[in-house]
Amino acid sequence: MKRFSPLPIALALLALVVGSGLAPSAWARLPEHGSDRFARFEAHLHGRLQQLGLNESQQSTVQTLERTHAKEVIRLRAEIDTMRVDLRQQLRADPVDLSRVKPALQAIAAKEVDLRLAHITLMQDIRQVLTPEQQKTFRSLFAHRHARDEGEHR
Repeated sequence: MKRFSPLPIALALLALVVGSGLAPSAWARLPEHGSDRFARFEAHLHGRLQQLGLNESQQSTVQTLERTHAKEVIRLRAEIDTMRVDLRQQLRADPVDLSRVKPALQAIAAKEVDLRLAHITLMQDIRQVLTPEQQKTFRSLFAHRHARDEGEHR
């Protein structure tokens, strides 16, 4: 049976603290997930959809999809925020119980994956509403954006 070693987790936490400029006394105040990220996503998506010339039926369906997605994002963010409150409390302990911190971090990461998948699912669901020509335009609009974003992050 493999023995648990807290060293990798401790080093990861240290890198997080040092890399983000947080002093040890600030461990309990980890930075929050950018709250305007979803707003930017929605604005970007809305702008792209306007370029497609959706008919009334498509607009109605897309609005329903967006509303459902917004509710899911709110739910997931609330869960993530609640989990972060619990994590902050765990990080205030002296010494920090790494056997509790690691699963808490992993649970937060899993919810963040769910959040990203919700965005991807929305995009796929919207594509299903579009005509083949609109799908082609939709793909090219987002392919251009993603190519530009990848260039900025290199």
